[in-house]
Amino acid sequence: MQELSLKELQQVCLDILKDVHAFCESNNIRYSIAYGTLIGALRHKGFIPWDDDVDIVMPRPDFERFCKEYRSDKLRLIYYGNDRSALAAFARVVDCDRTDYRTERPWTKQTSGVWIDIFPLDGVVSQKEYTRRYNRLKRISWFVYKFRRQNHHITASDSLWSKTKTVIARIFGLNGWLPYAILRHVVSVMTKYRFEESRFYGQMSCLDDGPIMFDREGFEDTVLLDFEDTRFRAMKGYDKALRQLYGDYMQLPPEEKREPKQYWIHFLWKN
Repeated sequence: MQELSLKELQQVCLDILKDVHAFCESNNIRYSIAYGTLIGALRHKGFIPWDDDVDIVMPRPDFERFCKEYRSDKLRLIYYGNDRSALAAFARVVDCDRTDYRTERPWTKQTSGVWIDIFPLDGVVSQKEYTRRYNRLKRISWFVYKFRRQNHHITASDSLWSKTKTVIARIFGLNGWLPYAILRHVVSVMTKYRFEESRFYGQMSCLDDGPIMFDREGFEDTVLLDFEDTRFRAMKGYDKALRQLYGDYMQLPPEEKREPKQYWIHFLWKN
C-alpha cells in the first residue's frame, strides 16, 4: 500500500470534517474546531502547512448525543462506548474504506484509517480541584496508554522484543478487560461535574496541555470561520481560549518545531 502524502492526508481529514459538520448542523449539535485546526483557520485560512490532523471539541452533552446518533455511509465512529478495544477517552471519526494506518501502538483492534479527533468538554469548579483531578487522570491514563500494545497485530517481520511486548500486554491486560475497566474509571473521573452546570470547563481526555480551565461563557455561542474551501464552527470565545493555551498563537513557531504531530504513524491508501 502507498503512503499518503501530507496534502493527501489533509484532504481526507477535511472530507471527514465536512461530513461531521453537516451532521452536527442538521442535528443541532454544538462543536468547535480546536487547537491547531482552529489556529490554522485564523492564521492560514486552512491547515497549518505542516499539520497532519484535525481536532474538534464538544460539550459533554453534545458529545454523548453525537456518539449515539452519528451515521454516515462512508465513515465510522469509533470510541470506548462502541469498541472495548478503543483505548482513548475520546472519539474518532474514521475513513476505513479508502485508508489504513500502521503503528506499533494501535489505539483500537478494529480496522481503522485516517481520522479526526473529537474531544469531550467537562465541567470544572475550581483551579485547585481541577489540578488535583487532572493529575490523577494523568497517572491513570499512563497505564491505559501502555496497554495499547495489546492491539498490535503480530507479524513475521516484528522483532522478538516487539512480539514479547505485545504478548505481555495481552496477558497483563486480561484480554483487554483491565485497560477497558481503567478507561471507564477515567471517564467517570472526567464527568464528575456536569458541563452545563459548571462555570468553567476543561478538556481531560487528552492530557497534553496541563490543567487549563476555560470560562464556559466562551462556548455559549459559535461563529463560522473559513477553513480551506468550507466554513466550520468555532467557539465565540476562541481568542481567549487560544491565548490561554499558546500565548500569541498568530506568531509562527520556530522552524525546528514545524513538524507533523503524528510523525510515528503511517497512513496508507488501500489497494
